[in-house]
Amino acid sequence: MRRIIWQSIILPVLGLILNSLRYLLVKEKWNEVNPLILYTVQHVLVLRLLICYKFQSADVLHNLLFLVAAAKDEEQPIGFYDFVRTRNGAYSKTLQKIVEDLKEEKLVVEKEDLLQITEKGRHVYTNLGASLRAFSAFWDLCVDIMESYQGDPQKIKEGVFHHITFRRVRIGEHIFDYCWY
Repeated sequence: MRRIIWQSIILPVLGLILNSLRYLLVKEKWNEVNPLILYTVQHVLVLRLLICYKFQSADVLHNLLFLVAAAKDEEQPIGFYDFVRTRNGAYSKTLQKIVEDLKEEKLVVEKEDLLQITEKGRHVYTNLGASLRAFSAFWDLCVDIMESYQGDPQKIKEGVFHHITFRRVRIGEHIFDYCWY
């Protein structure tokens, strides 16, 4: 069990941290006053989703990742589980913080009713994307769900509102009650 945890979680995260530091040392002047941003595997997942698919807003991203989290009975190491029910669907503070981090670092921009990755974001993803290899099953699930809803934001939102896990809670309540928030 320890070996599985080490291989599937700790090694990719350590690799991601080292790649982040390498990127900062090479791309940025070290003596400039820049806060050290450590990109997690979840940051890289969001970047990959934005490279592969078009999202009209962060709400669609929240709803998609809720459907991915709800698709499995057990928690996935890279998944988001702090979702709260809102009028627009599912909302995760963690996911929203990641989107805001990416916007702040100018890796992602919101323009023309579209959440888009920038050239800088593509460069960061190119350097850090390999860290998602250990989570290929989770990525495959993201792709399967996105393809099953044909990338249509309205169908994804309907899928969320029809999901039993979502329907059993009220607005403002946490959706996954078996997790720590």
